Amino acid sequence: MKTININTWNRKEHFNFFSQYDEPFFGIVSEIDCTNAYKMAKNNNESFFAAYLHKSLVAINKIPEFRYRIKEKEVVIYDEIHAASTIGRDDETFGFGFIQYNKDFQIFSNSLAAEIANVQNTKGLCMSENSMRNDTIHYSSVPWIDFTGLTHARNFNSLDSVPKIVFGKTSAIGNKMTMPISINAHHGLLDGLHIARYFELFQYLMNEK
Repeated sequence: MKTININTWNRKEHFNFFSQYDEPFFGIVSEIDCTNAYKMAKNNNESFFAAYLHKSLVAINKIPEFRYRIKEKEVVIYDEIHAASTIGRDDETFGFGFIQYNKDFQIFSNSLAAEIANVQNTKGLCMSENSMRNDTIHYSSVPWIDFTGLTHARNFNSLDSVPKIVFGKTSAIGNKMTMPISINAHHGLLDGLHIARYFELFQYLMNEK
């Protein structure tokens, strides 16, 4: 982790401007072609959720702006970003889980499977220091809805700067499968250009064979 010198930062005015807002977060919803990634996951007997979550984190960690956070009123950039994800249970509740990022998909997938089992065998929100870490992306999945817009519950009294990514329902049209994705992020730390770069890189990774 490194502290950014705001006085020499090219986003100084952007950061100061948007940080005064009651709601400094903005959101964008787009659609991803997940045809190849879904087929590969099923052919390899892998979790599709694990596959796209890992690819998402690979993309996130390659874009510096997604690693900026506000910590004690200073801007920092983390070396690596992990996943803090909601995990559903059979009783229709969910808990918060933490999955450490690893470039190796199998290691990441095993960690995710262990955390899913842990949350599903407990009750309540499962909030912990790990699930509330600043060096994460707040992930959720609503696989029942092909959404075109999305908002989040927000506590404006907290100094929140963690981006939030939500994956929606996969839909098949002919031989093509798509999935909506919502991204909400602090406008003082990044712009639509950086979200566009994420979508472009994420799509590239989802297309890999």
